[in-house]
Amino acid sequence: MTVARNTTWRPWLVFIGCCILSLVGFGLIVNTPGLYFTTLCAQLNVSRAEIAFATSIMAITGALTMLVAGRIMKLVDSRVLISVCIAAVGALFFAQSLFTQLWQFYVSFGLMGIFYVIPIALAPSVLLSNWFEDKLGTVMGIALGLSGIGGTVFNPIVSSFITNLGWRTSYRLTALILVVCILPFSMLVFKFRPDTAKGEQAFGHTISTGTAAASNDDLPGLEAKVAYKTPSFILLVIVSVLLQIVAGLVQHVSGYEVSRGLSLEQGAVVVSGIMFGAAIGKATIGILLDRVPTKLVIAGYGILGIAGWGLMSVTNVVTPATIAGVLAGTGQGVVLVALPWLIRKAFGQRDYSEILSIVSMFGAIASAVSVTLHGYIYDSTGSYVPSLLGNVALYVVAIIAAIVAFTMRPTITTAPAHTKEQ
Repeated sequence: MTVARNTTWRPWLVFIGCCILSLVGFGLIVNTPGLYFTTLCAQLNVSRAEIAFATSIMAITGALTMLVAGRIMKLVDSRVLISVCIAAVGALFFAQSLFTQLWQFYVSFGLMGIFYVIPIALAPSVLLSNWFEDKLGTVMGIALGLSGIGGTVFNPIVSSFITNLGWRTSYRLTALILVVCILPFSMLVFKFRPDTAKGEQAFGHTISTGTAAASNDDLPGLEAKVAYKTPSFILLVIVSVLLQIVAGLVQHVSGYEVSRGLSLEQGAVVVSGIMFGAAIGKATIGILLDRVPTKLVIAGYGILGIAGWGLMSVTNVVTPATIAGVLAGTGQGVVLVALPWLIRKAFGQRDYSEILSIVSMFGAIASAVSVTLHGYIYDSTGSYVPSLLGNVALYVVAIIAAIVAFTMRPTITTAPAHTKEQ
């Protein structure tokens, strides 16, 4: 018997496609809706709170969709599923260009929450997990890291569309960019996992010549219903919830800095520092997870997050505050990249999409609640400092939970192919 490492090119097409999903899909669908609020308030004669509630509806329907999204990904051809979802989101953006009533936006954002979850929130992590056994942290970090770059790229582009071409034309161009950039990959490239019967293998997979390839049913990993009962699953849910509560404070950072004596523009610089740090954190933590002991990486990025939020609570000078923002953003690599990676390492490939979707659902609910929670704390105390110090405490607990979850992860085995009926 001879052993070789699979080096097929197809996984790298999946990687490129996932990069486009994060860059274009996340950049447009998640990062740009708020750019229309000022214009829509004037056009529809509504308050900012009324139009912003549309994004809350999107978050709620997205969180509910997470309950079944992972199972749907296993049952439906990913190429069809992702293509339908992207086409639906594109159609909703186009439809929004025709709206004249607030309730129409509520309905469309509710539907968008249902359709965007699979291609944007789940597909990059799930597809990369299935197509890469080696370099998983690296490709996941790069692909997911591009979501922040997408916001940086498309925010000024969409703002220019709105200013120079009008908001209705901007919605139509957004729909066009989405479908043109993503559909070619979704229709042709995004198979759920390699088909070993056709000789397809994940990158880095060890191929033993002279032996039959295992069927897709023999993928290593725990069944979802078994994984849900493990301490590692419970701890990773806790990590997701706590760090999404931490991330919810980002929406308040600009207001916090203004309350400390900085100008609105300086507050925006601090927020930009967080976004920049998040892009760095997502890319670098994935690379390090492939090369450095996991516990050290998790602890290191946790310390960066703790230092960032801690420093932000004691400074009211723009440069240190911006440095604090960069550190806090870098620490977000734990929840944005390391958490999906830890889920894959803890429970394997078998039901990864289902397990990831449930953990993500708890995080999504926490994210939706946390922005209001931090606002309530400010209203009650007259200060954001309790939230900042709370973030430090939440980070400590979350990092300990992540390390313990990794230490207690179940042993992953796979059944021999010949033991299953064909």
